[in-house]
Amino acid sequence: MNRYKNVFDNVKKRGEAAFIPFAVAGDPGPDAFVDVVAAYVKGGADVLEIGYPFSDPIADGPVNQRAAQRAIKAGFDHSAFFSAIKKIRAFTDIPIGLLAYANTISHLGNDDFCKKAAKAGVDSLLVADMPPEESGELMKSMRKHGLGRVFIVSEFTPDERMRDICRNVDSFVYVVSRPGITGIDTTLSASVKTTLARLKKVTDKPLAVGFGISTPEHVSEVVKAGADGVIVGSALVNEIEKAAVRGVDPAAVLRKKARSLKAATSFAQIHFGL
Repeated sequence: MNRYKNVFDNVKKRGEAAFIPFAVAGDPGPDAFVDVVAAYVKGGADVLEIGYPFSDPIADGPVNQRAAQRAIKAGFDHSAFFSAIKKIRAFTDIPIGLLAYANTISHLGNDDFCKKAAKAGVDSLLVADMPPEESGELMKSMRKHGLGRVFIVSEFTPDERMRDICRNVDSFVYVVSRPGITGIDTTLSASVKTTLARLKKVTDKPLAVGFGISTPEHVSEVVKAGADGVIVGSALVNEIEKAAVRGVDPAAVLRKKARSLKAATSFAQIHFGL
């Protein structure tokens, strides 16, 4: 959890928001996945969000669903996942957040999963289909093994529930930019600024916005709206898929896209057009 505090404190001092790229673990293959993450890091990632491949990821759109299927088809399992995280941790000390589904964790058991995740180098856990009210036993294991907690808030979350959710967060609050599933959007929801303003009245925890953020312009818009971090997923996973179809290494393209997205988190660029 200290890694998150350090990152959000440091980017704020630099006049930036945190850039948080997403990838599905094991996509397009176990070794290639580690190379993808390395490209993100070289491109300026401040935090990593890694999705554990699941057969029925209800919060994910078609791009991320296909990525999960590629990883599963390649035989990516618990052992391969923890091994990949250890390889990533060997070349970077930035926070690694894991996005998973409840069945993935229950397969090993809360305590065993959290122990192995923490030992491999994961910093936090977000279970997409498990709200705080259903997470009591899991949170006990997370606290025991030092895993940070992340939960989701949307524009439809009532103020009092926002407050309750934020009390259970100790890494960052995941703010969905619009209802529905992940995907590549051409425009952002006009509600983001209002949602962030409501959250700032009930918490001082870092607020990271995701879902549908696809371009540097989107990133700038979200940062201007008050986000402390910006999560970009499907737009990057789509580049991985295109490279896999062509049979080429996506690393160079991902580094370039990551740099442009990271540059857009600068307050100076947003306010002065630098």
